Amino acid sequence: MTGRLRYYWMFLRESLWFVPLLMSIAAAALAVLLVTEGEMLPDGAAELWLIYSGDPESARQLLGALLSGIITMTSLVVSITVVVLTLAAGQLGPRLVRNFIGDPQTQTVLGLFVATILYLLVVFRSIGAPSDNAIPHFAISVGTALSALCLFVLLFYVHKLARSIMYDNAVRTVSHQLRDSIDLLLPKEGTPETPPPAPADAARIGLGRDGYIQAVDFDEMVRIACDADAVIWLDVRPGHFVLARGCHLAVHPPEACSDALRRDLEKAFIIGTERTPTQDLEYGIRQLVEMALRALSPGINDVYTGLTVIDMLSSALSRIFDRPLEAALLRDGRQRLRVVRDVMDHDGLVRAAFDQIRQAGAGMPAVLIRVADVLATLAPYACDEARLRPLLDQIALIEEEGKRGDFLDRDREALLGRCRNARERLTARPGPRPGR
Repeated sequence: MTGRLRYYWMFLRESLWFVPLLMSIAAAALAVLLVTEGEMLPDGAAELWLIYSGDPESARQLLGALLSGIITMTSLVVSITVVVLTLAAGQLGPRLVRNFIGDPQTQTVLGLFVATILYLLVVFRSIGAPSDNAIPHFAISVGTALSALCLFVLLFYVHKLARSIMYDNAVRTVSHQLRDSIDLLLPKEGTPETPPPAPADAARIGLGRDGYIQAVDFDEMVRIACDADAVIWLDVRPGHFVLARGCHLAVHPPEACSDALRRDLEKAFIIGTERTPTQDLEYGIRQLVEMALRALSPGINDVYTGLTVIDMLSSALSRIFDRPLEAALLRDGRQRLRVVRDVMDHDGLVRAAFDQIRQAGAGMPAVLIRVADVLATLAPYACDEARLRPLLDQIALIEEEGKRGDFLDRDREALLGRCRNARERLTARPGPRPGR
């Protein structure tokens, strides 16, 4: 249930309509409250210039002007947003658009403009004929204040969007989101356990749908396994693409694999057309890698952005190495094994972070040198063989690239020297784990 709720919450949080909808409802409720309860001014309030004290005709003209201006500004905000999303999709990658849409400040600004329009509409229609003395003075004053606030928020929004499409800021934003995913998905403490293989006579079943696994309700899977008194093996994990007729799960004993169990297991998976960061730790790493690949492409050739991404990847890996990985074995309340799931290991995470960047930067000594340097900085975190071996493998691949690459002798010597230094630091006796 936790994974499913996290998926739905992330879907709402990354929706461009959710926050504006809540703000619009609140604005409409406030308008109704002020119109029905704040028609008459208390004694002495008319002397305050902040409180509107004009006649109904002036009020209608004022609200009409405010409404027209706010609608125009809202159109401008939407146009600017579409332009920025187009630039982000072209320069940073289409998968980075999710980060712009899910930005809470962007959602709040759009929500403020939409809520102000709805508020002014509700107040505008409540004003009667010129002979009517019932005027919502406080409601009109609040509408004026909201309109003024929108004017200043527009300046802030333009400034924010201009900074958001800068490469360094975009890389930093994705890096922070990756750190949040690491803190959310990886436990702070735990002992790694070797998962047992599925028995040869286990029943194999598929998920019945094509698409990417976006989330898995592991608590529900444990409950299903308990009810069937069985053990379930998962050959897939969030982020994998599955085919409808594939073999993705194994159930033992095989006689427990009934049609009802198949249907229940299918309901525990959320499958869609794209990967999501809900339970996919590799998702944020691939976002950073995509930014680096675009920066290193011949059309852009922005080496400095690629180096920045490499630095951010080393920071993320240090955070990952400092924690145990997700538990592969899930047990019920009696500590009986119920679910054996496929989890990402350290080798897969390191390869996801550096393989494509190393390949794209094969002809760029500066990129390979930076990768070797950041691998060396991970030495204090390589406290066991599972963490150390992937780093040494990357060093070996960089050395091989340096030996066969078409580099100047000075660049080749510098690269091979950095690789030797990195290997020496990695193979030295590791100290205590940071933060322990």
